[in-house]
Amino acid sequence: MNHRSKKIISYILTLAVIAVAAVWVGSKFIRLGNVEFTDNAQVQQQIVPVNSRVQGYIKEIRFNEYEQVRKGDTLVVIDDADMRLRVAQARADYQNALAGREVADRSVGVASANVAVTDASIAEAKVVMDMAKTDFDRYTKLLEQDAVTRQQYDAARTDYEAKKARYGMLARQRAATSNVVAETRQRIAQNEAGIELAKAMLEMAELNLSYCVILAPCDGYTSRKEIQTGQLVQPGQTLLDIVDSADVWVTANYKETQLQHIEAGSEVEIKVDAIPGVVFKGEVAGLSKATGASLSLMPQDNSAGNFVKVRQRIPVRIEFSKANSPSDMERLRAGMNVECEIRY
Repeated sequence: MNHRSKKIISYILTLAVIAVAAVWVGSKFIRLGNVEFTDNAQVQQQIVPVNSRVQGYIKEIRFNEYEQVRKGDTLVVIDDADMRLRVAQARADYQNALAGREVADRSVGVASANVAVTDASIAEAKVVMDMAKTDFDRYTKLLEQDAVTRQQYDAARTDYEAKKARYGMLARQRAATSNVVAETRQRIAQNEAGIELAKAMLEMAELNLSYCVILAPCDGYTSRKEIQTGQLVQPGQTLLDIVDSADVWVTANYKETQLQHIEAGSEVEIKVDAIPGVVFKGEVAGLSKATGASLSLMPQDNSAGNFVKVRQRIPVRIEFSKANSPSDMERLRAGMNVECEIRY
């Protein structure tokens, strides 16, 4: 083979390599047809924090790292000795309040009976007083006629005044007894408020006791185990996280110049970097009303004057369709990078 033939072959090989490279680069970065592509997308799942609602020492840990759990499974048990004592104390206070109401009810009954007895005594005393008044009036007239002695007259007057005083005493006693009844009824109203308070405290103590057993709020997978048996936990402290396996979607951050043909319901092809060879199907569920920069912790402020135009990205929520294989869906993990092609 002469030098000219070798040179031609080398040119042909070089052109072939360049063509193959161009085709490969084009397939990676150039999308033909009605397609909007982005690789700025990740798999998303709800990550639910599991917090302690009471203070106490951890008695048992019943989960392992990255383990599948079902809603209602027991995850952590907190020592409930103190909570049980509080429940017993609250129940005793509630029973004491109920007993106080029973005593007050009986006091009202006794006082009401005393009022009835006093009313009967007053009626009797009034009859006796009226009779003594009649005798006194009679003796007064007889004394004017000198038909009785002064001693008899004085005895009739004394008898009338004594019975009149007894009538007045019974009337005042009835008023005092009525005041006792009214006061006792007010105490019953106070006891009712005390009973409601004691009942609320008992329910709160029982509720706090139930919080000593921490349950899984949803189906999913546990996170890292960063707590230990015997550790003191505080109310609101996060004990673990659960990755909710029931809700999986993709958040794709498309450029603002790509949104012209993207709308809810558009079909999407999803390729996950960690699962090569599998193409997931999905559809656009919605577009954010704000850019990612506007939703950041420190949004940009262009009012300072040193403005540089930066192409913004809009989060697009993409949900997986039911046509995907359940086994492939199980392989998805929150945070995985994906590539999305939205067709229009």
